[in-house]
Amino acid sequence: MAKPRIFVSSTYYDLKHIRKSIESFIDDMGYETVLFENGDIPFDHHEPLDESCYKELESCHILVLVVGGRYGSSVSEEQVDISDDELEKHYEHFNSITKKEYETAKERDIPIYIFVEKGVAAEYQTYKENRENDTIKYAHVDSVNVFRLLDVVYAQKRNNLVKEFENVEDITKWLKDQWAGLFTQFLIKKSNDAPIASLEKQLSNLSIVAETLKDYSTSIIRGLSPNEFDEIVSNIDQKEKHRSEMSLFLRHHIIDHLIEDHSADPESLFEGFINSKNSDEFVAKANSAMKDDDYCGLMEDSEFLFSNLNELREDLGLGSWPRITKQSKGRKKPRL
Repeated sequence: MAKPRIFVSSTYYDLKHIRKSIESFIDDMGYETVLFENGDIPFDHHEPLDESCYKELESCHILVLVVGGRYGSSVSEEQVDISDDELEKHYEHFNSITKKEYETAKERDIPIYIFVEKGVAAEYQTYKENRENDTIKYAHVDSVNVFRLLDVVYAQKRNNLVKEFENVEDITKWLKDQWAGLFTQFLIKKSNDAPIASLEKQLSNLSIVAETLKDYSTSIIRGLSPNEFDEIVSNIDQKEKHRSEMSLFLRHHIIDHLIEDHSADPESLFEGFINSKNSDEFVAKANSAMKDDDYCGLMEDSEFLFSNLNELREDLGLGSWPRITKQSKGRKKPRL
């Protein structure tokens, strides 16, 4: 049976006990934990070790990111020689493997649950007030890159659930509640999808009924009026074609604007659009279709109309209007 695969990302030596407890919690939930130290990641001997971690994330469903006081090793693609000076080392900028794992999960858009040690979270507030000050050595982190990672996390508009923790119970309780909520949402969605599927089936059946009635009506007409059959069917087809074309025509934003905001007559607009040889001719007919000598600034910009309405003409099978050579100078594109 398929199980959710949950990738646990963090630095190892400072958080190995937290990682072990999270593993036990996930296993007890019946899910599959992915931890590099357990051999859950198949490492490709042709590539750096961290590249295998990023690849393994492609088959995972959830990322649990735990942020403590250590930033971790740099990614293989940008090996960094850290200065021996403690303060310079504290401020040296580089990407860590943990950060790259987070970025990989973000790119895949899988659910991410982020836990930040309380001491680090508190000191992050101090860092935000002193970003430009590179003489401070923060007590709870070995590198200000930890705070820069939090900057990235908090900058996201979604998928950035962050919870502070003091102990592993803070993490596991929150995860249990969150995953229960996910399961509830799944059940609600399944319940809501059922009526939609039923409605789609009913619409499909109605379409079949409509086609059957059309064939039946055709047979009746053919039997009752054999001499007028072709004319009757032709009239029905023309009306159906007109309804279809009119529906498409009325959905266009410019046409909708002329009707709703300027009380233009829909049938007059449609006839003018069908029969106009260019956009200038349509402008004249559109102005006539508006009631009470109404005025629309949109009608002044023929090039704008040409660009926006030619696609509609193509959809209706009318062919494009010829491009207007006379350009209006100094005019801004009108707003609907």
